[in-house]
Amino acid sequence: MKFEDLSKKYANFYSPSYQILVDGRDLKSLAEVISVTFEDTLDGADRFSFTLGSIHNNLLEFLELGKEVEIKMGYLDKLTPMIVGEITSIELNFSSNGDRLEISGYDLSYQFTQVRKHRSFENMRDSDVVERIASEARHRLRTEIEPTEVVHPYIVQNGETDYRFISMLAERNNFEFFVRERTLYFRRPRKEGDMIALEYGKTLLSFRAEINMANQVSEVIVKAWNPKTKQEIVGRARREGSGRVEQITDKPVFSQQEADKLARSILDKLSEGLVRGNAECIGIPEMRAGTIVELKGLGRFDGKYYVERTSHTISSSGYTTTFNVRGIV
Repeated sequence: MKFEDLSKKYANFYSPSYQILVDGRDLKSLAEVISVTFEDTLDGADRFSFTLGSIHNNLLEFLELGKEVEIKMGYLDKLTPMIVGEITSIELNFSSNGDRLEISGYDLSYQFTQVRKHRSFENMRDSDVVERIASEARHRLRTEIEPTEVVHPYIVQNGETDYRFISMLAERNNFEFFVRERTLYFRRPRKEGDMIALEYGKTLLSFRAEINMANQVSEVIVKAWNPKTKQEIVGRARREGSGRVEQITDKPVFSQQEADKLARSILDKLSEGLVRGNAECIGIPEMRAGTIVELKGLGRFDGKYYVERTSHTISSSGYTTTFNVRGIV
């Protein structure tokens, strides 16, 4: 997606605006909103927070823990949905400089973090298990679940929360797992599709990069024990070039195919971690974790990066987006 197209959509990024709905009611009608922040990541639940400039009983009675929040961001009347979640924290600050009410919460994946479970699934693919867990959710979710290949005779959830368990299933398939608005995603990372192009000195405000040789891995070895056959399972994945060997011994796998696939998944992710960076640009609602960004004007660091994490903030200072990237795609 060209920056020029985004600029046209958002009226040259003039006049940042937002909407905060709590149980469907616009919060601006109840209180002064000082700032609003949205953060998303591929490694956990997305988070929101907003600061209100007044504290009164009616407001406190309305803003209860567990209430549903929907936040949109953009410019003028062009607003983009950012998150649907629930309030998990309410903080009151009384001060001579002015009273403040801090509200924060997480997206609807938060419901998967509350209970540790012990159970098993027989003769199912990992994607089937994720579909089953999604169907049990307290908040109903749509799903976009990409089928996995292996049918496992036995999959054990051994005291993990549903969130941690799905994350483990995603890791061993080299998938990503996240909830965006009211949809649960379990899929391969996207390497193609709409891409935002930014140029340093023009649309990219800052960029900091690191090349860390400690992250360079040439081989991953996954070791596990098969209790049925009483034999060790060893999975391997290699790539050309020099680098350290990473050994994994704490992942539950029950076949050679699983071990090899997990080794490849870990190697691919570690290889992408060789180059990491963080950046800041003008507020762009479309800049989200899981998207591709093309950075220019950075010399040898020019290229396409995978966005791991973003933070969007609107306040009296305007609207800015910061983001973290990994690997040149």
